[in-house]
Amino acid sequence: MTKLLLMSILVGIASPYWGHTFIAEGNGKIYALRSLDNSSSLCVFDAKILGDDEFFSLTDDVAAKALTEVTTPGRHSCHIVLLERQAVVADYTSGTLTLYELDGQGLPQPNPVVVRYEGKGPHPKRQLSPHIHSSTLSPDGKTLLVADLGCDRLIRYNVENGRLVLPEAEIIALPAGSGPRHCAFAPKGDYLYVVTELTDEVMTFRTSDYKLLDRCTLNAGNPEGGAHIVVSADGKYLYASSRVSNTSKSSSQPIPDGIAIYKRLADGKLKQLHYQPTGAHPRHFAVSNDGSMLVVACRDSNTVETYTLKGGVPVKRVDTKVVSQPVYVRLK
Repeated sequence: MTKLLLMSILVGIASPYWGHTFIAEGNGKIYALRSLDNSSSLCVFDAKILGDDEFFSLTDDVAAKALTEVTTPGRHSCHIVLLERQAVVADYTSGTLTLYELDGQGLPQPNPVVVRYEGKGPHPKRQLSPHIHSSTLSPDGKTLLVADLGCDRLIRYNVENGRLVLPEAEIIALPAGSGPRHCAFAPKGDYLYVVTELTDEVMTFRTSDYKLLDRCTLNAGNPEGGAHIVVSADGKYLYASSRVSNTSKSSSQPIPDGIAIYKRLADGKLKQLHYQPTGAHPRHFAVSNDGSMLVVACRDSNTVETYTLKGGVPVKRVDTKVVSQPVYVRLK
């Protein structure tokens, strides 16, 4: 049976300790971000904390078991990627990237490097300044792409000897007002897919020159809903979530939150196969490596939903767990 690791991070008054978060695993450790209005920090746990439970929730009482916690200079840290010798943290509100050196045990060291950006986009409220939402490592580990939702761009860095090479190698401009949020590479690294939050699309890029090849709408009539994106391990399918129940502004018809599912074509472009309605606000989701299971963290309906997949498409919802405001889910 596939083991489910759920990082159920409570937000707002439900969890004054954690807020929204993202995690990463490596070096026998779990790295979890705190993201509060007045401070952000990086907490590191021994991976043994998970035990043998099939379902594990990172709640407030678990926080006391952290090996270490270091304050992040940025505001609203929301994403983390582990390199061999660095932890790369995306700070949304401050529009910064924080780089922590890791020691031989994988613990973050003090005095991180903070990369600051400048610029803005056309959205009158959401793009007044840079907003770094995530970073994505290429399959060969040689490239890191940073998504700047506030300035409609991807910032490409080279990776050498387990560290980010500064300054950036290239700026990749996206259509104005699109708001890139998360990225996913094809398994061979020849194509890149970007889910946009402000225009609710998936954009396809060829990585040889980062040319924009295609744009697919997640859910017609909805702005500001795109969230997470995953390419299946075999490279045949792509999944992207759309949170519309609390953000839809342009449609008079009810639009369900859900997961848009695409087949990847030989030229890297996408053909939509299905749209799977889910619980409210599917901020994050995961697809099992064997392609048999989709698990969705539905924050605003307080549920974690599990679907069986066949041919990349959900066949049946087989489980629904009640979890207070889950925002991250990972399959082990």
